[in-house]
Amino acid sequence: LDGEFRLVPASEYDELKDDMARQDNELVREQISSGKNVTITHVATGKRIPVIGDITYRDKIGTDYYTLCLSSTWDSLLFDEFKGSDSCLVIHDPEEFCERVHFYVEKQLKNWAGIDATVSYLTDSRLGPAFSKPWKYLAQKEWRFAWHPPVQIEKLPVSFIHIGSIEKFAEIVMRPEANTTNG
Repeated sequence: LDGEFRLVPASEYDELKDDMARQDNELVREQISSGKNVTITHVATGKRIPVIGDITYRDKIGTDYYTLCLSSTWDSLLFDEFKGSDSCLVIHDPEEFCERVHFYVEKQLKNWAGIDATVSYLTDSRLGPAFSKPWKYLAQKEWRFAWHPPVQIEKLPVSFIHIGSIEKFAEIVMRPEANTTNG
């Protein structure tokens, strides 16, 4: 396990049309609320404005950014969720892993803002839209790394980092065989 990881530009996920687990738009988050549950008030007059339909909230990230996404839990059903996956990386020492990832990314992406945290599914993350996802991805229980550039960039290339051998704290686990016995 030589510790090479692919940093994916957020803009790339929207292009994965044939993979339901990875096709959300990572640059725009939308949330829809029933108009019956929303009150809109005109700021200058203080008068209520009638709501005639559902309300869509958009939160747009103004730049492409890099991500490294993992699940924070073992669930064999995720093999079905992520099309074509036949193995996964199980990290036994997440703290060591996170420290190494940040150390090596900071060497490569100087002056970029990087953070890792759990993704919020049913509420907005305090870390912003990069850490908020629609509820339909809840089963992924994602732990995400995100690195934002110091200036706005429309489209980033894929990048790779090498964090050294991870054999002491991680292992590759193959997809479990389907149970073929009848009882």
